[in-house]
Amino acid sequence: MLAMAATATLAAGCGGGGSGTDVPQLGAAQVVVRDSFGAPVAGATIQQASGDGPALTTDANGAALLVAPPGQVGLTITVPTFSPVVTQAVLGLDGVATVPVTVKRITAPAGGSLATRSGLAPVRSADGRLLDFEVELVVVDGNAQPVAGLVAADFQLLACQPNAATPAADCLRNAPADHAYQSGGIATGLQVVAAQPVVAHTVGLLIDQSGSIANTDRLNARLYAAKSLVSILAVGDQAVIGAFADGSGALLPQQPLTVLATVADAAAAAQAFAPLDALAAQSGGQTPLYASIDAMRARLAADEALRPGVPRAMVVFTDGADSYCGTAVACAQRRQQVIDAARVDSVRLFTIGLSGDIDVEALSQLATAGGGAMLYADTVEQLIPLYGSLGRLMSLGLPTYRMRFSIDMGEAGVLAAGQTVLARVRVQVGGQTVDIPLAVGVL
Repeated sequence: MLAMAATATLAAGCGGGGSGTDVPQLGAAQVVVRDSFGAPVAGATIQQASGDGPALTTDANGAALLVAPPGQVGLTITVPTFSPVVTQAVLGLDGVATVPVTVKRITAPAGGSLATRSGLAPVRSADGRLLDFEVELVVVDGNAQPVAGLVAADFQLLACQPNAATPAADCLRNAPADHAYQSGGIATGLQVVAAQPVVAHTVGLLIDQSGSIANTDRLNARLYAAKSLVSILAVGDQAVIGAFADGSGALLPQQPLTVLATVADAAAAAQAFAPLDALAAQSGGQTPLYASIDAMRARLAADEALRPGVPRAMVVFTDGADSYCGTAVACAQRRQQVIDAARVDSVRLFTIGLSGDIDVEALSQLATAGGGAMLYADTVEQLIPLYGSLGRLMSLGLPTYRMRFSIDMGEAGVLAAGQTVLARVRVQVGGQTVDIPLAVGVL
């Protein structure tokens, strides 16, 4: 393709031939679009500022060939979830110029929940109609910094209405039937819980590579976010990075878990970039969530190459639910086995869910019972600040907001011990909205 372009640039009009019309002179430039870590960005649209010529699209190498009359050409480069870039290309007649372009990811505020450290349990009314509960929420801005200054009116618990089109319960799990509820609305009893000192950790990062990820994260924000996480490891931190998928269509070389790299510190982060970039072409298969957590937990507990005496945690990123545990009862039992094993090996669990298809109940229980936090991204723009906050959050080194909410099932006799209420808190952050899903156990 470049050879053809180079030939075109030499097709200078000399005025000869039968028509007497000059052949237009053309120059060429190869525009190469990469992200901030140097990974190629496929699917970027390149348009001349003048509106001349067709829009170009970058290939798997982040490249597109621009052919136009020689001179300075203004370009606009756009990619979903990246900030647009305006730049200039100079096209000559003596070869193919290269125009490097770096695009930056768009980020957005995000948040998550953790088990309240006050020890206050949910309170169910004697008639089984009302539930009052306390939560702790963490909210970060697009730069992964804690959002300060929020007030009770910024936190609202949403009402819930079952969706007949979804097979699983939307509002009330482990009950004879799903059931709508009304919310008490704005938070009460708001407190700010101070951050604790940050200490070094060994972290196992698990990345979901099942088939659905090709749709929920088409531009591989999870891989960029993973690079961000290992690039800001604090002194004494180390990381083991793995990816999981199995079954028909899975492309990972080892299944269910492929260990990609062990990163000793932030200075060694770049050694993980190539294995992470390779994951862009390795999505497929099922989601062996629980088996993969067990495999990474065993690795963290037994790997003698990891520094001893350092607290250990695991971060699990997924866009779905375990493919194999079976019924709701069987899944709950399997989940409890995972939690118990993590407690025995002193590995705290943190979960990051992307999209509305995650199993909120599962990810919340893994995290809150496992001593960690469940973080949630409605969109890929929220992934990067969530990953960026983890280094501090693993030590509870971010301030959190503690608050209480209440729900009303509308009639007596609905709530019973052993059920799980699925809820969503909407947070107003500087004109933007952050939704944080919850799973509240009924006692």
